[in-house]
Amino acid sequence: MKTKKRSTNSKYYLAKQAIRLKSSEDGFTLSEVMVAIVIVGILSSVALPNYLNQVNRSRQNEAASTISQIQTTIASYADEFGVLPDSWAELNDTSAVMTDDGPATKDNFQAITLSGGYYDVKIEPVGNLFTITATRDEAPNLNIVACVNLTNGASGINKGTKTASASAPNCG
Repeated sequence: MKTKKRSTNSKYYLAKQAIRLKSSEDGFTLSEVMVAIVIVGILSSVALPNYLNQVNRSRQNEAASTISQIQTTIASYADEFGVLPDSWAELNDTSAVMTDDGPATKDNFQAITLSGGYYDVKIEPVGNLFTITATRDEAPNLNIVACVNLTNGASGINKGTKTASASAPNCG
């Protein structure tokens, strides 16, 4: 039996090859794309809130660390100079409190914005008791309240949570 050899130059053969090549191109179907979008959406809805919560807690911890430094600086200033500090500028004589514009240099304890721009910090002195408050407009519950009492040496720091603001610690 004789087999007929196909011509690879015929128009019919070339058209058939073109159709075969076109139909076998790599790509995704609409169904596959939709499934991928749904999976990404589900993962995002689970992971994104946890990520944002962790970012907020990191920013709060950074501000709390700075406030702890401020507590130490207040006590150091009083110990070194024998008087109570009256301003951010005076605290800079002991240790600089950094803002985005450099060291805090206000001649009072009005609010400053800490480096990074997330927390505003103010100090309220009443005699030998200094109360330090850090607030954040985007997350008001994630505030920080600290105090240092130069009479008895007591100090404390409280941080707010997602559901409740921080209360003043007892430095009495």
